[in-house]
Amino acid sequence: MGISKRILRKVCLFMVLVGSILIGFTGCNQNTTPVSAEEAPMLDSLKLRLKKVIGSEKTDSEKITALMAIEDSLDQISSEQIKTKAFIALGKEYRSLRADSAFISLNNKTRKLSIEINDSLSLAQSHYDLGRYYYFNDQIDSSYQSYFRAERVFKLMGESESAGKAMLAMAIHQKNERDYVGGEASTIKALEFLTPYNDLRYLASANNNLGLISTELGRYDAAIEYHLKALEYRKKGGYESLEASSYNNIGLAFVKKKEYDKAIQFYEGGLSYDVVKSNRPSTYARLLDNLAYAKFLSGDRDEFPYLFLRPLEIRDSIEDNYGLVTSNLHLSEYYMSVDSTERAYEYALSALEKSKPLKYHRGILESLDLLAKNSKNDEALAYSKERIILSDSLQIKERQFQERFARIRFETDNIEIEKEKATKLNRQLIILALSLGMLFLMIYIFIQRKVARKELQYQRSQQVANEEIYNLMLAQQQKLEEGKQLEKQRISEDLHDGVLGRLFGARLSLDSLNERPDEVSIASRTKYIAELKSIEEEIRQISHNLNASALPSKLSYIGGIEKLVDDQCRLIGLEYEFSNDSSIDWDEVPNDSKVHLFRIVQETFQNIRKHANATKVSVGFRKEGKQVLLDVSDNGDGMDVDEVKKGIGLKNMASRVQQLNGAIDLESELGNGTKISVKINI
Repeated sequence: MGISKRILRKVCLFMVLVGSILIGFTGCNQNTTPVSAEEAPMLDSLKLRLKKVIGSEKTDSEKITALMAIEDSLDQISSEQIKTKAFIALGKEYRSLRADSAFISLNNKTRKLSIEINDSLSLAQSHYDLGRYYYFNDQIDSSYQSYFRAERVFKLMGESESAGKAMLAMAIHQKNERDYVGGEASTIKALEFLTPYNDLRYLASANNNLGLISTELGRYDAAIEYHLKALEYRKKGGYESLEASSYNNIGLAFVKKKEYDKAIQFYEGGLSYDVVKSNRPSTYARLLDNLAYAKFLSGDRDEFPYLFLRPLEIRDSIEDNYGLVTSNLHLSEYYMSVDSTERAYEYALSALEKSKPLKYHRGILESLDLLAKNSKNDEALAYSKERIILSDSLQIKERQFQERFARIRFETDNIEIEKEKATKLNRQLIILALSLGMLFLMIYIFIQRKVARKELQYQRSQQVANEEIYNLMLAQQQKLEEGKQLEKQRISEDLHDGVLGRLFGARLSLDSLNERPDEVSIASRTKYIAELKSIEEEIRQISHNLNASALPSKLSYIGGIEKLVDDQCRLIGLEYEFSNDSSIDWDEVPNDSKVHLFRIVQETFQNIRKHANATKVSVGFRKEGKQVLLDVSDNGDGMDVDEVKKGIGLKNMASRVQQLNGAIDLESELGNGTKISVKINI
């Protein structure tokens, strides 16, 4: 037995309630706040204001003051979601202007507000921006930790691309701090996040990082392969200056492999970009210096030391201090190769002096190594000791960084474990709630099914009662017809056996008088006899008419309907018209259909009596093909069709018609009466 629509609606409402509870348990701290159609114009307007400030000719100090005024105006925004996004956009401009205190203050506000409104995406973005700030301020631990937190939240939110960018930033940190194994693993994980989105810039950066790590680990072929991938992505993206950097990195790998000719080809390939010379002088100088160094290592001594002096001059003009360290080291090596110890010492000492303020450890180590080789015994020993001490301290520092990176991951993982425990508890509570919900649902369905069965039994009993009423109505009509027939038969017999017999006797008597010969008597008798014959024929005709066969059975149902109409109209005081299409064979119409039609007529008159204020009504049956149509119309007040469709009377009629697979139509206007048409199949 199927569940009624009413029960299904209640079940659906219950499941929606359970689903809401489930979302309440599992959705905590996992909100997404996409920009709505209403919010977008506000954010666009803000970004336009920021762009106008940054693109103006004001000094950096004036720009920062203007940005602070914009920040003050953001407090007027009522939507917290818009406010967090506005804070993030403004924070990026603070960072670009190196307004450190303003950025830190705003970033703290952003993270606090994001937590308050459960805006996880804005929280993750604020961690990411903080990581960039710490990176440019050389706070590696804090930067790594911020990126790590951002990556975790992005990943939990399903924002894989943003998670990949945060993971790549962590990998670059690890590479820079010589955590090559960890950096390689992080970069590969970042690529897993980034690859589906095909962001050429970040795919190139990830492959470039893997190439640099592979070079440091001595896997030069792998390094070249990674750098070639990075070069391919950069060419597709149109990043010409970065393409030149890829050429430089591939050249470095070939230098490490001691394949100097190939290295020279790639360095020259990088120098072929005009945009590098005009827009990226530091990259241009690096390519020139590395090209010279590759030629130097290959044994080519032509144009030296000029080939080293040219990039040195460029680096000095643009204050590229890291580049100056490299140029001085290469010149020191060159002069050492031509036995000019004094010049080699001078350039090595210059490299050392420039490396120390920069804390450029690789430059310091190589400078100390060259100074030891170009100094006298005691001085060389002192440089060697200094180099050993620095090398040992750097190894310790590298291990400390690796441990700190691992500790950050471990501590965050512990937090995740605690969250997982809480999530597991929530899950158990959800399962318990759902189990109880399902139990109540089953009980509810059982009760509703029981009610539905009783309702169906009631409907069946009502149908049986309707059938009995109909049969009683037919029997009553049949009895009435039989009574009429018996009465007509009695009258017919009285006429035939009584009156006709007496008239027949009189006629015979008069006929016998015809034997009298006088003409007057004969004429008189003839006249009376003819008159008696006429009366006899008339009475016989009446007798035959009265003794006609009983009315066809099909008129019994229509008689009942007509009697109903007559009774109701006399009760209400209405004039009425009743019509029946004689082509309808009511014996072919199922009894339940006739009962429903009878009830519909009853219900219609009840509505007319209560609401119509009519003076005339028309009821008619007609046939169209294999369908019977019932039309009931009145000249009453009419009604609002939309309102009346909500009434119980019309609903009952519609329910009866629906059971007959028929159709019902209501036409009415205020002041113009009402017409109800019912159509059923026979």
